[in-house]
Amino acid sequence: MRHLLPALIAALLMGALIALDVARPLGAHPWWSQKTLLIGAPLGLILATLTSLKLRPIPLTITFAITIALAFATAKHGQAQFAASYAEDQLAGKLWYFGWIATGATLAATLTATLTALIQTLCPNKPR
Repeated sequence: MRHLLPALIAALLMGALIALDVARPLGAHPWWSQKTLLIGAPLGLILATLTSLKLRPIPLTITFAITIALAFATAKHGQAQFAASYAEDQLAGKLWYFGWIATGATLAATLTATLTALIQTLCPNKPR
């Protein structure tokens, strides 16, 4: 049960970010800015929870933090190319959309992994 607590806290934080619509001012399209985070957040929560069962939380947090930067760069590149093509480049539009889904997933995964590391640091497992 202890491994689910970080995912629950991260889900609440992601819910707050979705409600505040933080993706829109960062460059997501207004029509699907919340939808992409709603798709990506559960994927990231599940991914981080399952991988934290086998991997150590600090390297996992660093890996997910790097993937946030890559996913956000993909979304911004897709946005720029889509706008430059006057909405003709379908691949750029897909990069923009799926880049935001990946950004939401990796943000949720990073929050979960960070909270897992924090909880393991503050409350270490005691041998029985």
